Amino acid sequence: MLRAVLFDMDGVLVDSYDAWFHTMNAVASDFGYPAISAETFAGCWGQGVEEDVRRFYWNHTVQEIERAFDEAHLRQLEHVRFDPDASGVLEGVARVGAKRALVTNASSAMARRVMEHGGLVLDAVVGGTDVPRAKPAPDMMLRACELLGVAPREAVVVGDTAYDRDAAGAAGIPFVGLRFACERRLERLADLLDLLEGL
Repeated sequence: MLRAVLFDMDGVLVDSYDAWFHTMNAVASDFGYPAISAETFAGCWGQGVEEDVRRFYWNHTVQEIERAFDEAHLRQLEHVRFDPDASGVLEGVARVGAKRALVTNASSAMARRVMEHGGLVLDAVVGGTDVPRAKPAPDMMLRACELLGVAPREAVVVGDTAYDRDAAGAAGIPFVGLRFACERRLERLADLLDLLEGL
């Protein structure tokens, strides 16, 4: 029985690729690090804050960079584009009696502000630093299930990257890929409700 849907944020409910590119470069500039090229950013898009620190901000701590991201990202919300189907899909999931969680490698504080900015309502938010290990580890998926009071087998993860797929697999949760090659693939977020009826 399906009791919960866990949504990735970037690339699923919102397209914040441009916003994150500007955010990460703003933090690099503020702290005196080299600029991050568009090519380099494309190759690391979706990784956790810990990896960002290791690769781009090596003289600062994860906590310092997370705070800097939170502040800088608020200045980039104009670059965030919300999926036009996101609100309707979240409401549809609630109508069928399932709970909704956000599972994102971004900080939970930042994710909540982005969701509020778009008027999107979820039952729980788990960020990359709320758990010991970010995606592709299963920690945040399992934490979201715990917060929602469901077993992993009663949930499904909707994501758009290998990080999401691998985290779901490690947690024992079925995975649905949005414009991502996998067994259960969606081309549009709006198609999720039809797919869920068959799970």
